[in-house]
Amino acid sequence: MAVLHARGVELVCELLSAADHLEKIKPEDVRELLRESATVLGDLLKRDKPAPPPK
Repeated sequence: MAVLHARGVELVCELLSAADHLEKIKPEDVRELLRESATVLGDLLKRDKPAPPPK
């Protein structure tokens, strides 16, 4: 799980940098960054899924 957290932190830095330099990034690179971000976010959400309420 530490690897997933580290990848999430790395992606946040990449997204912030991309937001600051959007005019210099090729559309296919933006698409790849967004897809990778969605994948990592999905994995984080699966990992952190709340436990079902007690019965």
